[in-house]
Amino acid sequence: MQVRPAVAAAFESLIADIYVRHDGLAGRARELVRQATADGDQRHADLGRLVLAELDNRGGRVADGVRQARELLTSSEDRVVLAHAHAVVAGGLWRAGDNAEAVRHAYPANRMLEDGDPLTLRVDHAIILALQVNDQRIGGISHGEFEAAQQLADACGRPALMLANLNNWAWCSYTHGDLDSASALVGRMRAHSEQAGEPLNASCADTVARILLETGRPREATLVIEEAIAGAAPTDSDAIPAALITLADIQRRDGNVGTAMQTLARCREIAERDRLPDVDALALRMLAGCHAELGDFQAAYQEMVDFHEAWTVRRSEQSEVMARVAHAQYAVDEAHRNTELFREMAERDALTGLWNRRRSDAQLSAVLAAGRPAGVALLDLDHFKLINDTWTHAVGDVVLCRVADILRSLGGHAGRHGGEEFILVLDAALPDAAATCETARAAVGAYDWEAVAPGLRVTTSIGLTSLRPDDDVHSVVRRADEHLYAAKRAGRDRVVSGP
Repeated sequence: MQVRPAVAAAFESLIADIYVRHDGLAGRARELVRQATADGDQRHADLGRLVLAELDNRGGRVADGVRQARELLTSSEDRVVLAHAHAVVAGGLWRAGDNAEAVRHAYPANRMLEDGDPLTLRVDHAIILALQVNDQRIGGISHGEFEAAQQLADACGRPALMLANLNNWAWCSYTHGDLDSASALVGRMRAHSEQAGEPLNASCADTVARILLETGRPREATLVIEEAIAGAAPTDSDAIPAALITLADIQRRDGNVGTAMQTLARCREIAERDRLPDVDALALRMLAGCHAELGDFQAAYQEMVDFHEAWTVRRSEQSEVMARVAHAQYAVDEAHRNTELFREMAERDALTGLWNRRRSDAQLSAVLAAGRPAGVALLDLDHFKLINDTWTHAVGDVVLCRVADILRSLGGHAGRHGGEEFILVLDAALPDAAATCETARAAVGAYDWEAVAPGLRVTTSIGLTSLRPDDDVHSVVRRADEHLYAAKRAGRDRVVSGP
């Protein structure tokens, strides 16, 4: 697989840009998937699909985004893809309100990445972990995760990522009552924005304005938020209504209740257009407060009734989303289990339940590749045709199943090689493997065959060899087969081994 630098750069750019605005990102992600697929670059094709899943998460389609990411969690073996799939699942679950489960995915998303992996991706995962560890945290804020994420973001040098982590850090500090830390972080955000020439998006401006307001600078807060809203892209609309609520709070505190109500009406229009029920419910609650301040208690009461109804609906919708997420995960898990079941069924002998020849060949290949000492034995039941002819094929089938049970009890890999022939692959040097084969031979001979059919006696001949450095599957089986025929020629019911 050849990874083109342009493809890798396109992915890292998408990861950073998703923190700023979303217009055009879906098209760029689809183009990344197309180019990577054409190049045979499965990693970046899957990473591009995960960008699309994250856009679903951020666009209110959480069930779809989480489902797509979880499908890759079960189908991919690429460490970087798996790490990012965990990150996308974490983000979706967090947006659906399941913060505890989100954190369980955020940790592996962070741990699975290594120093040589794309720095932009490492920053992204560190930002996700820091936010989710601290969101709804009981007790004080944990600054360590944010500090680690900021060190990575500064090393990466992408302003969008630097500002995103500082924004989350400042907001969590504020919500945990640490106004001093929040104020210092807001100062760093504004300095970064000015130095990089990267305007504050609506989300960052909302945090800055809220903290400026709480530290006694309402006029400055108003300018920050109005400037950000005026320059915001349409796809930054998930942050614009939240910023408008902050602006309305500034206006209400300044005595401009009518203006605040106009701002909240604008907020609700955007929330309805973009299906943002959480923000709409918060706007309703603030409108109730505005009506109360104006002495219109009937309107205030109605707004509070509407708020509680909207909030109840929102909680119900979140429960529905989580139910859909759980159902989708169940479907993915079932498909994975069924795939494994069908694979095992295809590699099991239907009569004895032992592995079939296809699986035994694969096991031998794996043992040969590992290069460790191993013994390979072929076992053939003596005079088995006579058993079938004398006691019927039904008895013969019982004999095969009983012998299979004996071989299963020995450890190692036991398979049905065909007809009345079995194979054992033993993780042992030749002397120990020979002792195990002798145990098998004795157990078959000593079994209570009379209980199966009166007069029945069963013995087995075994040929055993050890692996050689130049062996392949065919050569080692052929050598075991030669030793098996030597055992037959020597009188049967014995083990013949050799290197």
